[in-house]
Amino acid sequence: MIPRLLVANDLPGLGKVALAESLPIMAACQIETVILPTVLLSSHTGGFKNIHIDDYTAGMAGFLSQWQELDLVFDGLVTGYLKNKEQITLLIDFAEKKELSLFVDPIMGDYGHFYQGFDQTYAQNILRLCQKADVITPNLTEAAFLTDTAYIGDCYDPLQIENLLRRLADLGPKIVVLTGVSFEKDKIGLALYQKQKDEIIYVMAKRYPQLFYGTGDIITAILASSYFHGIALEKSARLALKFLDETIQTTLALNRDLKYGLCYEPHLLELIKQHQSLLEEIR
Repeated sequence: MIPRLLVANDLPGLGKVALAESLPIMAACQIETVILPTVLLSSHTGGFKNIHIDDYTAGMAGFLSQWQELDLVFDGLVTGYLKNKEQITLLIDFAEKKELSLFVDPIMGDYGHFYQGFDQTYAQNILRLCQKADVITPNLTEAAFLTDTAYIGDCYDPLQIENLLRRLADLGPKIVVLTGVSFEKDKIGLALYQKQKDEIIYVMAKRYPQLFYGTGDIITAILASSYFHGIALEKSARLALKFLDETIQTTLALNRDLKYGLCYEPHLLELIKQHQSLLEEIR
């Protein structure tokens, strides 16, 4: 049976990030998606000017109102960029009424700072969502905001990461995936923590010096798809980083402006095959 997931995130017309990127990747991972835009943008906000942005909070309320009345079953809710407290409250209420499992990417900052428009008050609201989640995927900055601790920066050791993972798990989620973890200058990846097993696993890949947009969206799309299929976390993490690395190599070979997004399309067929192989292992 193909899982049906409600996916709430922003939708850019230009630039392959957020919903524009995650939907085809989730389809390749055999997920049926129901789309809930949180913000509409003419392009994503990295490297572009004169961006047209529409806050879609009122639209979200209308979408969810109709869906609440339908005899519609969701297997889970996956969240990305949420603009304000009202959107967070809408999703919490809908998830509680529909009894949905939550997979939350608490997007709000990086490099020790909040993204524009966010602050500690917003962090407290996104914390409410994380407390109800099965899985959360913060980066190091977001982890600091969620746990109300100091940002550990670029120089840290495994013990600091492990303490941070357990503090995040104490908030409520069963699984914590800490992104952007690096102990060596040429490697970066994920720290995986499963509360029930009290087990921490690191999955690493090559680190590139360039700034790529949409890498987190790719990881979230594959991890969330695999989670709701019942695929083991470490296997899905390795699949996600392998797909991402191949996508980065193809993108760099094009020698084009990176703001337009990652060139993942040539690798979708291989993703379909590898994800299907993981599914067959659990059937």
